[in-house]
Amino acid sequence: LQRRAEAMMRKPGRASAALTEPGASQVVLQLIGSRPIHVIAIISQATGLDLMSASNLAKDAPVVVVSGVSEVSANRVVERLQKAGAKAVAGEAYRPE
Repeated sequence: LQRRAEAMMRKPGRASAALTEPGASQVVLQLIGSRPIHVIAIISQATGLDLMSASNLAKDAPVVVVSGVSEVSANRVVERLQKAGAKAVAGEAYRPE
């Protein structure tokens, strides 16, 4: 049972089509917030990453979660992340310091 659970955690998924329309915007996760499990699930939905990879990505905040998406898609991702308690912004260019 444990091996099955670990396999599910590492199984890559498919990114949601509503969150990945092509464009020039990107989403930056600034803070993971108080509900990290929900934030990780949303990152997984938006990117198609498995939960372990999405977790590692979230731990590296501030980080670009998705890029090359339309402004509408970026705003959808930001809205979902904010509802989950994270601090995220949509923009056109992000360069970590």
